Amino acid sequence: MKTIIPLLVVPFVPYFPAEAEMITVNINRVCASIVNIPYASDNFTNEEWKKFEGCRDYLRQFKNVE
Repeated sequence: MKTIIPLLVVPFVPYFPAEAEMITVNINRVCASIVNIPYASDNFTNEEWKKFEGCRDYLRQFKNVE
């Protein structure tokens, strides 16, 4: 009986050091989308503004995370 030798297939995965994985994000644009208000507009309620500010404060925690 012949034995089938399984082949180990390793897909090519490029290695990128952590420094190369920096992503720039516009926090105001992201939070406007999350709160569902128009970006760069003053067309929102006080409650939406508080949610927007809370979102910005939360996301700014991650600004200098290494």
